[in-house]
Amino acid sequence: MRRWKAASSARIWFAVLLLIAAIGAAIFLLVQIGVALAAPPEAWPIGLPFFAQLLGAVLSLLLAGALAYRVGATLTLAYGVDRNGVYIFWLGNRAVVPLAQIETIEGGLSTPQRPVDLLNSLGYYHGRSPLPSGRTVHRFTTLPPERALVLHTATDAYAISPAEADAFVQELEQRWRLGAIQQLSPGIEAGRIFFYPFWNDRVVRGFLIAAFVLNMVVLGWLMAIYPNLPELIAVRTDAAGTATELEPRHQVLFLPLAATVVSLINLGLGLTLYTREPIGARMLQVASVVAQLLFAVAVLTIVR
Repeated sequence: MRRWKAASSARIWFAVLLLIAAIGAAIFLLVQIGVALAAPPEAWPIGLPFFAQLLGAVLSLLLAGALAYRVGATLTLAYGVDRNGVYIFWLGNRAVVPLAQIETIEGGLSTPQRPVDLLNSLGYYHGRSPLPSGRTVHRFTTLPPERALVLHTATDAYAISPAEADAFVQELEQRWRLGAIQQLSPGIEAGRIFFYPFWNDRVVRGFLIAAFVLNMVVLGWLMAIYPNLPELIAVRTDAAGTATELEPRHQVLFLPLAATVVSLINLGLGLTLYTREPIGARMLQVASVVAQLLFAVAVLTIVR
């Protein structure tokens, strides 16, 4: 089966520039954080400005990861045709369009513009978009849908952009006339490299986001009140509420850090287990949220 690379587009360079900017921002903020934490704990500049730097570094790293994926997907985007279907490849994934279901091949398709389309057009156009007719267009194109090659089925449309469009259409029409020898099901066959089933699970995503938000809220609140905490805080009290153990106030900062470590361990275990035990992988992410709540209670108890 011959593969056609996707047509070149300036969008890839815009995505690369954004990736470089995100990496640069993350490095800049991490260096500043590292310099600040290199001082003795008593001199750490903990407060809302420092939390803003930390949050900015985390968000920059997440953005860099997302942009790196988009750039990689754009560079590996390709198309193939055989007697049974049209195939779309990117980063180890494969989308299948059964040849027997293709009704027409047209050039260009006007799609409604949505705010989310701006994010889904970094590097290349990706994702599903509803059409006024009630059908859905699946975009796998480096060119705008209005300039893409569109494969129409009874219920869907697929926008693609092979570099040699005329040769691609000629090959497709030849295969079309010969007829399919095997019935295929339309859909996406996810690769194993990036653990797509795990990340696409709504329950998993929901609890991952909840754990992250809880951790950031607790850490942000703690850093906001940190300058007003006494130099020594009671980490243990007796039944009467009298302090039995005093520690430097910076020790309380390690509680959100410990909660983060628990969440990362559960995330790693969830990635490993999901294909065999999806329920167990989901429960691990639920446990991450519970851990965040327990550590939050611990922080409140100490600094009350």
